[in-house]
Amino acid sequence: MARLFTRINDEGVTRYYADVRIDGTRTRKLLATDYKSAQLALKKLEYELIFNPSSNDSKHKNIPLNHAIISFLKEIESSGVTDHRVKTIRLKLNSFSKYCYKPLLADITVRIAKNYMQQRANDRVTNKYHSKQDNYCPTLSPKTYNQELQIFIRFFNHCIELGWLENNPFTLVKPLKEKPKGERYYFRENDLKLLFNSFPQYADIYNILLHTGLRFTDAYTLCPLSVQNGYLTLQMHKTGDYLKVPLPRSVLAILEPRLNGDYIFPELQSERQRIKCRKALQSIFEPDFVRKNNINLHTFRHTYAHNMLNKGVPKEVLQTLLGHRSIKTTEIYANFVRKEELERWV
Repeated sequence: MARLFTRINDEGVTRYYADVRIDGTRTRKLLATDYKSAQLALKKLEYELIFNPSSNDSKHKNIPLNHAIISFLKEIESSGVTDHRVKTIRLKLNSFSKYCYKPLLADITVRIAKNYMQQRANDRVTNKYHSKQDNYCPTLSPKTYNQELQIFIRFFNHCIELGWLENNPFTLVKPLKEKPKGERYYFRENDLKLLFNSFPQYADIYNILLHTGLRFTDAYTLCPLSVQNGYLTLQMHKTGDYLKVPLPRSVLAILEPRLNGDYIFPELQSERQRIKCRKALQSIFEPDFVRKNNINLHTFRHTYAHNMLNKGVPKEVLQTLLGHRSIKTTEIYANFVRKEELERWV
């Protein structure tokens, strides 16, 4: 039995895949991006599987894991995700490849998948805030564990779609139970007073983050062309989407004297300078408090969202201001509006 099924990638392109069952063996393979070509390719594949099955089986069993990883990374890159995300996925897959001693795809079993993820669950994280000072090295968080598990599931699904595998060994690995999400920490008035008094050299960038809700990765790359006619216009680093929102007068007053150079914040163009900016912020809190509440420059974005919601800004408007693709992301903040604001609307 042979049939076609479709998948639509992140760019909206429809891809046609084969799903063929012959003598109890199931084969899946990418065929084409148009229906007619896919039909012809499906008939050819079905013929090859019936009359020359041995060559096809050996082809499937001889795919090296590293070659499959390269194929998957190429597909990820073409989908339009950021370079940082591609690098993260590559590191996770290469780590798994080293664990397996670079075998063939057909050698990856459910037992190998479970053993590897069990090892990852017990691994210690050494890059936490002040880890070297107080030897704070926790195990992998359930959220990070589950995100990594999804990378492997997606990778092996890619191999199945190309006809290199029959089953996904990672689908039988159970995800870890995550704690319910609480309110994200936002800066209180006393926090901000202490911060601005302690580090006036960073007052401009802190104010921009506080009053626009920009991600820091977008803020430090701002250039004069990003500010036009009172609007902030830029392509966001994380998603690649374009953001165009009006700027408050207080923010324009900070930006206008800085519109003469190549960058609005030339003092933050090196990684070392950006780390100093972040560490200055974290230094006003106790290390345990920083780790527990995940305090960093992104906390300004949480503070902005919290303040806007408490002013009564509808979540659909806040979604646009923050550049969220999904309203569900904005609703993470909307669930924690102060009771006075809720009572006013009720």
